Amino acid sequence: MEQRYRKDYTGEFVISVSTWSEVMKNQQRQWMANPLENQQISNRAAVIGSRIDAEMFDHTILPRHKGGLLANKALQTYGCHNLWRDMRFDFFVTKLHSELADILAANYTEKTAVHTNSTNCLNWPGSFYLTPYTSSMDEMALAVYLAAFDGHEEVFMLGYNNDTENLTNHWLDDVNTVMATYTSTNFIIVTNNPANIPDMWRNNTNVTTMSHREFITHCDI
Repeated sequence: MEQRYRKDYTGEFVISVSTWSEVMKNQQRQWMANPLENQQISNRAAVIGSRIDAEMFDHTILPRHKGGLLANKALQTYGCHNLWRDMRFDFFVTKLHSELADILAANYTEKTAVHTNSTNCLNWPGSFYLTPYTSSMDEMALAVYLAAFDGHEEVFMLGYNNDTENLTNHWLDDVNTVMATYTSTNFIIVTNNPANIPDMWRNNTNVTTMSHREFITHCDI
């Protein structure tokens, strides 16, 4: 992974058709432009990875969050998996066909930029945004990646700890890759138990923890 940002991203080529002719592999590529320009004020994002902390902090209040004078502490929100069913996110990522079908049926894309892989983008032309460069990563890591890719200086991570259940076994490593790549981004893990986060994350100098109460005060929620 390289440290790249949306402000410099015009789009990329993706493989649209792949066929074999005897021993030769033939591929057709298609350009997918980036139509998104993320206009944000505070350089702060909240990434919800799971519902594991829901009893300590109700993330569904975040769409109503204003954040200080003239929204100078406002949070853009990022989510993954099936969390779109809880609230309206600013940015969302999933690769699950079933979730994407339900997202379209609910008209969720009207106000949320939903990201997915190239296969799903080609299957539903014009409905979703391509996850730039690295859509093979786990979705929980992709949500954190998108927040960093959009240039946020502070990324608050809720629902991320050793007890979080996930669909893949490599999600901890994928999240760590994002942290280790975006060294100028501050990743703040919101937890009341700092000992319950992976040591590999803690070893990054740009990773800190914050209690839920501190998060509420810090972001004027």
